[in-house]
Amino acid sequence: MTTQDTRPEWARRIQAEREARGWNKPALAAELHRVCGISGRSTQSLTRQILGWERGDHYPRDWTAAYAAAFGLDVDDLFPDAPGTVETAVPATPAGEDAEDVKRREAIQNASAIAASAVVSPVLATLTEAWHTSQPRLAGATISQAMLDDWASGYEVHARSYALDTPEIVLANLARDWAEIAPHLAEPQPVKIERDLARAAAKLAYLIAGSALQLGDYRQSSRWWRIARDQADRSGDALLSSWVRSWEVTTRVVEPREDLSELLRLSREALHLAGGNASTTRVYAATVEAEVLAFMGRHDAAVDAMRTAEDAFGQIPADQSQRDELLHFDQSLVYALAGRPDEASVAQSAALRFYTPERHLYTSVQLDLHGAMLNARDDPNEAAKQALRIVDALPPNRRIKRVVLAARRILDVTPPDARTLPAVRELRNLSPV
Repeated sequence: MTTQDTRPEWARRIQAEREARGWNKPALAAELHRVCGISGRSTQSLTRQILGWERGDHYPRDWTAAYAAAFGLDVDDLFPDAPGTVETAVPATPAGEDAEDVKRREAIQNASAIAASAVVSPVLATLTEAWHTSQPRLAGATISQAMLDDWASGYEVHARSYALDTPEIVLANLARDWAEIAPHLAEPQPVKIERDLARAAAKLAYLIAGSALQLGDYRQSSRWWRIARDQADRSGDALLSSWVRSWEVTTRVVEPREDLSELLRLSREALHLAGGNASTTRVYAATVEAEVLAFMGRHDAAVDAMRTAEDAFGQIPADQSQRDELLHFDQSLVYALAGRPDEASVAQSAALRFYTPERHLYTSVQLDLHGAMLNARDDPNEAAKQALRIVDALPPNRRIKRVVLAARRILDVTPPDARTLPAVRELRNLSPV
């Protein structure tokens, strides 16, 4: 006698969709975590929930959009028989839930947007292609001036996103622009067009590299750093080539696995490319060299390099971009690492006038962490607690790699005999989302 399956239709459907893909329950749990942009300590808790959903014990309320995105289906198609009591908002976090549950619930709030994006993206791609087709091509080129201007101006949009959004969002938007520009890079273009195209591509490429690094994909980031350097060199603009290398170094230098001698070589290559005239690019290259020296523990050399940068900054012509914020940020970091609290505090205050949380979330947090670094030599346990409070104050999905690594770099100036203090141990074990 066959036992009648009394489960709700939605429970049978999600089991059937999972099995059709050859996924076991832990595999589905991993996929749901991926769709939501979170990585839990393990998939065990979510696997247990999946078991309950497939038994029909309870409806997967705030997971419906994530299920639909994982299976590549519309929510209405997957759950046409949704219970009428389903809440559209994510319920308040019950008492006793751990940090992973909190992160899950916050990420789930964006799951509907993820599913909607999958529907909207093809429409946007069609509109973009139609716009490209409508633009008159430049003589001898495969692109129009409007297309070139659009990619060039798009950099500012992506840079603002890099300062505020999660790496997944930044990379998704960058990928869309790169997919548009890439075919034209391989086509013959007039010399000026080729250089302008390479300039736009270089800027996109180094943001792609930085975003890939934030996601922990070192293979991808290494590839895109090379692409950024190659495209910058192809543009024929030595200052851009210098800038791209400096930005690469300052992005990579907080990574514990990096070879600092290699980064020092790259920073000096940037300094050489910046030329002998005082400019923002030359100042940036000099401050980045100081960063590397400071992380190497060569504090006197780092301070000397920073003094060189400060002298060059004072010589920049008044009609050129000054970019005070770049100088002040690196002063704050280098002087904090070198144990010069007065100079570091002045630089930090100056930098925070430019880097506000509303416009530059991650940089403003890093500056706050420089303040914690200043206390690490005299009161390491309190400095570690201060760093942990700064990171904990961020929404969980904003505790990204470059913020957490900046916090952990406080350990570089923590006395060796303080490494066993509770807060210091907790800081050492701090991990990005």
